[in-house]
Amino acid sequence: MPERADVVVCGAGVAGLSTALTLQQRGHRVVIVARDLPAATTSAVAAAIWYPYLASPRERVRYWSSVTYARLRELASDPATGVCMQPTVELLPPGHAAPDWLDDSPCEAVRTDEGVRCTVPVCDTRRYLPWLLQRFRDGGGVLHQQKLTRLDDAFAFARAVINCTGLGARELCADDALVAVRGQVVIARGMALPHALIDDTGEQPVYAVPRGDELVLGGTAQHGDERTVADAADTVRILADCAARQPALRDVAVVSVRVGLRPFRSAVRVEREQHARGVVVHNYGHGGSGFTLSWGCASDAASMLRYA
Repeated sequence: MPERADVVVCGAGVAGLSTALTLQQRGHRVVIVARDLPAATTSAVAAAIWYPYLASPRERVRYWSSVTYARLRELASDPATGVCMQPTVELLPPGHAAPDWLDDSPCEAVRTDEGVRCTVPVCDTRRYLPWLLQRFRDGGGVLHQQKLTRLDDAFAFARAVINCTGLGARELCADDALVAVRGQVVIARGMALPHALIDDTGEQPVYAVPRGDELVLGGTAQHGDERTVADAADTVRILADCAARQPALRDVAVVSVRVGLRPFRSAVRVEREQHARGVVVHNYGHGGSGFTLSWGCASDAASMLRYA
């Protein structure tokens, strides 16, 4: 077991890593305890494009996403982070209202004939998650791989706990409000596209996100579906939907198919709770907006921290 710290962060996805780094920057000694290493989390499967999706309440999501946008834009100046600013078009049929999150959005979106054009951060998860972890370790942080069966067990590592366990909080906190939303993506060989594209007007989301030498094509949003194996029918539909919206995608070379379970909740839970053994701050339920809300939620969670 690592040396006892000030704070233990439970979870090593993008929420946990961002929170741990935020705490370090505020002078805390931090340890991360997680069942899965970053590459095995749902965060590693995400397209990781800045886009508020499956997350509420509106005003808090607006604030958290704005904070995160500013931070990711800063990180995009360093190629080592794997973050870049990506021209993006959200396709909207004629007469269809633009998403309400675009009001006062930091991405300075512009309505065009095809939809909404903006430039937003995209995180290449193959580089961004390892970069976050290395920064944490460079600051003296330790990642301890262990499955927690009770949240109170985290107090063995520190006197304060921040819970970033995503869907795992359903069992750790007996939170029945958490629902898995299955997301399947197709990873294709990278190709030149004029912009990323998103179409969220149908039953299932459609998107194509360039990330260096790969292209992430999606997707699915299947509520209550906890299958983690790839579905061939979903793959066929994803490829057809993307090709219908961008003809250049008709002949993509498929590299792999991946599945992740988004931790959806009617409201993202960022709140402080007093336990018998100390303070717990919850930071989970980000739905499809883990990367989009990561730094904003981390900042709020760190500010709520009070030692017992």
